[in-house]
Amino acid sequence: MELRFLGGATEVGSLGLTVHDQGRTLLFDYGLTPTDPPTYPRPAPTHIDVAFLSHSHLDHSGMVPILSRLPKARLVATPVTIAVADLLTKDSLKIARLEGYLAPYTGSDIHAMHARFTAVGRRETFRHRGIEVELTPAGHIPGATMYLYRGEKDVLFTGDVQTIPTRLVGGAKPARCDVLVMESTYAGREHPDRHETERKFRDKISETVERGGKAIVPAFAVGRAQEVLMTLAHSGFEIYLDGMARAVNTIYRAAPEYLADAPKFRHALDGVHVVEHPGDRRKALREADVVVTTGGMLDGGPVLFYVGELYRDANSSILLTGFQVDGSNGRQLLDEGTLTIDETTVRPSCEIAKFDFSAHAGHSDLVRLAQDSGAKTVVLMHGDHREALRDALEPSCDVVLPTNGKSFTL
Repeated sequence: MELRFLGGATEVGSLGLTVHDQGRTLLFDYGLTPTDPPTYPRPAPTHIDVAFLSHSHLDHSGMVPILSRLPKARLVATPVTIAVADLLTKDSLKIARLEGYLAPYTGSDIHAMHARFTAVGRRETFRHRGIEVELTPAGHIPGATMYLYRGEKDVLFTGDVQTIPTRLVGGAKPARCDVLVMESTYAGREHPDRHETERKFRDKISETVERGGKAIVPAFAVGRAQEVLMTLAHSGFEIYLDGMARAVNTIYRAAPEYLADAPKFRHALDGVHVVEHPGDRRKALREADVVVTTGGMLDGGPVLFYVGELYRDANSSILLTGFQVDGSNGRQLLDEGTLTIDETTVRPSCEIAKFDFSAHAGHSDLVRLAQDSGAKTVVLMHGDHREALRDALEPSCDVVLPTNGKSFTL
């Protein structure tokens, strides 16, 4: 069995893994890194039997449309992942046009992608011409799945994984396997207590409102915005929601079996004012206590309108809820205290705070996942601090730290 990472082995982003086994070629995820301009993985093989998509975030799904050009390649994902990936890849194409860089695929490729997809439900098994792959929920976001490939060896590919239950999704349970290919985003790092994080987040919003300000909450449209809205349910705040999260909410509401508590999710949305048109943003500025809006890294989307209007207001706050990659506006804000809006660098007067709402397993949780899987070999990917996790797992199992583009055999 030969494995090769096209991207995402030594870094978070552009993930793609090929598995050659018993005359078959499988691909697990095929993403891009949404920098400006994006960075891409190595080209996929010219022949793929089946490509499996773990979830819809662009660093896992962003290059999947180009696979529609390959002869006979089949694509597999959960129905929720397929629907949200459609939104994100179309938005990626739109951003490429607005920013003036060449996109790696076309709208026709996205359309053709859907003809190749087979929707497989959670905990079901995909079978095709001797290929057998079992799906098991990965936590992380609704629809995210781990794949257990039954081949010469049983290989479990985690995609992004969260073992701790959140308000939005349940935690992942490991499947027994010979080889575990596991993400390592938070290797060497732990998350603070989730309940304490939520309490501090609500308290900070209360402080902001009491002094006469408004809280701007940049949030990723897929997963994070929904988690934030559920955290703020019953809070009494006037909450406005702007951006792509509106469409994602519609997809999630139609798939209650992928949510930890569908009635609570629906109830949380019932108390939210939705910005339907750009003109509604002025109303949000007048009436909102909290504006939850894309984009999560402040690089584009409606968030820049709200920040542009409120950054001079010392009573208001910008409350970051997600990881800010190097080079992003959000990272610039955390490191330098400045933002770039319409090519102008400004120093906000409003309060800046960051809260850890991560949908990834922390270091200890990853160690437990690996141990509970019973894997004799663990391949660590999708992280830049993998050595800390390797040191925690050895010598109870063999640990492989692959590099992009270099094949290795198991």
